[in-house]
Amino acid sequence: MNGFLLIDKPSGISSAGCVYKLRKVLKISKIGHCGTLDPLATGVLPLCIGEATKFSNYISDQSKEYEVEILFGIQTTTGDLEGEEIFNEPFKIDELKLEKTIKRFLGTQSQVPPMYSAIKINGNPLYYWARKGVYFKRKVRQIHIDTIGILASSNNKATLRISCTKGTYIRSLVEDIGVDLSTRATVINLRRTKVGPIGEEGLVELGASIEEFKSKLVAADQLLNHLPSIQLNEIDAKKIRNGRPVDYNVDQDLEGLVRIYQGKSLFIGLGSIDSSNTVSAKRLLSTLQTDQ
Repeated sequence: MNGFLLIDKPSGISSAGCVYKLRKVLKISKIGHCGTLDPLATGVLPLCIGEATKFSNYISDQSKEYEVEILFGIQTTTGDLEGEEIFNEPFKIDELKLEKTIKRFLGTQSQVPPMYSAIKINGNPLYYWARKGVYFKRKVRQIHIDTIGILASSNNKATLRISCTKGTYIRSLVEDIGVDLSTRATVINLRRTKVGPIGEEGLVELGASIEEFKSKLVAADQLLNHLPSIQLNEIDAKKIRNGRPVDYNVDQDLEGLVRIYQGKSLFIGLGSIDSSNTVSAKRLLSTLQTDQ
């Protein structure tokens, strides 16, 4: 099996746990995930299998979309309802104020990752250390919130839809929104609804059968179709597979990362085109057919 499975991750299991379970079911060791979801979170989790693992970064680096249900007036040690409550006060949402507040979080900003996150230090995720009472200083990172809007609100609860860059911690964002409203806030439910152009259509449950997994397998190039494509003849395709750059003399204004095909349909991997129209290999599949 070579390709991607779009898993609907259930709550209560880590992204790595999903990988381990699928390895056991499919009896394939070469499986990885494209973008970590916290154990609490559900939703879109692309898993790469076999040769598709070569392209995992090109999927995980894309923007993400989330739907998050928030409880205002409450703060916990973890930023969600699994943690110990450390703040509690009555709070009623004024939707106009909430709308005004969330707009202030649009654009580029600095964010400190929470201790209860999957960032690894000394071989273990931060949440492992936090549960042991060990805390580390975290590096500030730059994130970008593309869109943020209210889906629903009532009393002290609201549901937001957020589109953001890779590396954005929604729990930290929720806590910051609470502070900006002069209260505290924590996550009730968190669901990832998109990874780049990949939505919730075609998701498969983690407990599906082997036959269903096989039927839902997505070819690697289908999840890379946000990138432009080029077609090479057999001679140039062979050069690329052997690590040699080739000239791409086609009237096509391209520069940067591209999908490479031999002919119209044989996907051989990713390459890059420079300003002089020279194509170089980046990440290639193993040889798909015997060279003549």
